[in-house]
Amino acid sequence: LKKIPGDLEISFVNDYAFFARRRLNVLRNNAWVGILIVLASMLIFLQRRVALLTVLGIPIAFFATFIVMDLLGVTVNMISMFGLVIVLGMLVDDGIIVAENVYRHMEKGESPRVAAVKGTEEVMGAICTAVFTTIVAFSPLLFMSGIIGKFIRGIPVVVIVALVASLGEALIILPSHLADFVKIRLDKTGKPIGLSHEMPWFKGLVSIYTGIVTWAIRRKYLVMSGITAMLIVCAILAGTVLKFVLFPSAGINYFFIRGEAPIGTPLAKTAELIAPVEDIISVLPESELDSYVTTVGKMEEDRQDPFSGQASHLVQITVYLTQAQDRKRDVEEIITELRKKTAGIEGFEYFRFDTPVSGPPVGKPVEAKIRGENFEVLDRIAMEFMDYLNEIPGTSDVTWDNKPGKQEIRVKVDHNKAKMAGLSVKQIARTVRGVFQGNIATTIKPVKAEKETDVTVRYASARGTGDISVFDRILVANSVGNLIPLKKVATIEDIPSTTTVHHLDGKRVVTVSCNIDANKTTSLKINGLLAKKFRDIPDRYIGYSVKYGGEQEETLDSLSSLLKAFFFAFLVVYLVLASFFKSLLQPFVVMLAIPFGLIGVILAFFAHGMPFSFMAIMGIVGLNGIVVNDSIVLVHFINGLRNSGMPRAESIVKAGQMRIRAVVLTTITTVGGLSTVAYGIGGKDPFLVPMAISICWGLIFATALTLIVIPCVYSIIDDLAMKFEKHNGVIPFQSDKIAN
Repeated sequence: LKKIPGDLEISFVNDYAFFARRRLNVLRNNAWVGILIVLASMLIFLQRRVALLTVLGIPIAFFATFIVMDLLGVTVNMISMFGLVIVLGMLVDDGIIVAENVYRHMEKGESPRVAAVKGTEEVMGAICTAVFTTIVAFSPLLFMSGIIGKFIRGIPVVVIVALVASLGEALIILPSHLADFVKIRLDKTGKPIGLSHEMPWFKGLVSIYTGIVTWAIRRKYLVMSGITAMLIVCAILAGTVLKFVLFPSAGINYFFIRGEAPIGTPLAKTAELIAPVEDIISVLPESELDSYVTTVGKMEEDRQDPFSGQASHLVQITVYLTQAQDRKRDVEEIITELRKKTAGIEGFEYFRFDTPVSGPPVGKPVEAKIRGENFEVLDRIAMEFMDYLNEIPGTSDVTWDNKPGKQEIRVKVDHNKAKMAGLSVKQIARTVRGVFQGNIATTIKPVKAEKETDVTVRYASARGTGDISVFDRILVANSVGNLIPLKKVATIEDIPSTTTVHHLDGKRVVTVSCNIDANKTTSLKINGLLAKKFRDIPDRYIGYSVKYGGEQEETLDSLSSLLKAFFFAFLVVYLVLASFFKSLLQPFVVMLAIPFGLIGVILAFFAHGMPFSFMAIMGIVGLNGIVVNDSIVLVHFINGLRNSGMPRAESIVKAGQMRIRAVVLTTITTVGGLSTVAYGIGGKDPFLVPMAISICWGLIFATALTLIVIPCVYSIIDDLAMKFEKHNGVIPFQSDKIAN
């Protein structure tokens, strides 16, 4: 281990505890900052005690989650902590809805106990439905297949447990605390004073919102056309401009430099060959280089496969960098510079740079697995792939796994000639073995010795020599005692050996792989080019086929299983909403917020110049739960006002006015809590950034959808329902007739 500058030091940067400790520190620091932001936001909209009691639900829900995690055997690791980060913004949502509604009843002059009961009962059904739909939205992650499915299985478990805990706290503990500790101040006449809805800034907010939503409802079809067009444009943008990288290299703080000298190179020579590379690494700036470890004689592919190769000609340097936020260049930029500086290094047959994956071990970005029987044909096809990959911009470190090993001598027996000479393969093999390893001719035992000593006889010229001419002098005794020259019944070949033989589905396989520059191309694009270029392999080489694996295979398998699971999840969500609203159309009002909410996510990733990734999908899952929650409560309030006899247009606007405080407060607290993770206010972990950005920016845009577009959708669907009822001779409600 070398440290630049300074003397020998001990480092534990490749220990799992290092990464878990760092992520735990990031989570802890951001949690404190996030809680302060949440508390400050709630103090603006709600009374001081109401805000404090609502925020108290976060540690209560977390403690309950930790207890259940311990009972289920789920440890606090990097994956479960990721689930806690996702759910952090949702834990307080239920409490905000209950506390805001209870506080609204208190502002009407009701006693704390009456307000606690009535306010909680009023939103209890909507909250339970919202939490259940969120649980259903996360449940498909439990059924994902492949390595990624196993990798993220702890996320839905943690999220579901935390949501159930927060629901119990919001419906049972919080109302009792509000009834006991919250009081509304009264003036001399008994009228409440200091109410938030009477503050000038809040009245201004409600006034602006009322004007916007009234204008939107009057032009609802125009608004929906505009939003739909924006969604289509964003979908095209996502499909053509945004790149998809399963697990980006952002946040990776170390990489590998791997070299393979000619077979048989001794350790001392290999160490001598790698010395110039060490000199180049040692001059990296102190702000970038933390330390580097050189291992001669062993090559570790990554942390998941520490014994991938051991031989004297192999060498690996593991370069550890400083934290991402402490340096100006990322890993790819540093590797690009080092690749140019080491281009003239001699003595290695293969020399490459590799970066570890930030997620589960899904393989190289590009892997073409060529299956067949004959290694000569497999190697020929592999060379075609390697030549083509070297021509594609953005690819690097093109290699294959069927590299020749040490030289070996093969004795090929001609069975017809051997049979005519009275020889068997067993006799020939035994004789050849005796020439090089010797046969025991006799044993001797000195008088006072306890054990006998074997006397081994072998060719003197075969001892410690690689001279193939010795086979010309070997004679093999046949079944009748005649001596037959070996060269008369067999041919001798001196060829490179095969170090390993890989099989896939019962056939031999040779794998061609390479790394890619994420700034220039993507794994999906390169694999698409390969599939198009070599689609005729089965026709040109009968019995041979190509399967594309690595990141490509895991990406397609995981997304395919995820889409199937989400299809059934959305079906269950629809059934739950239909049973709650007692309508077949109103669930579409709530669920339309999900695709429209993606507009903010796509625009955010485009503006930040970040590739779309699996962690971004996890953020979208969490975003859908939050957006659906607000929509459910809003539609529930609209229905309640209409059932009380209020006209449709007025009930839509009134419900928005009643819910604007809770919706805006939910958005501010969630965005404020996760913005610390997205932008590293309390310490940055790039692995979590895509998820946080998805939720933050998606929720900001979705808030406008919930308060403005959802009322338009509600009105449009209600128009369709009324036309259907009139067409079938059903008299619509009087309130609807007045509203229209």
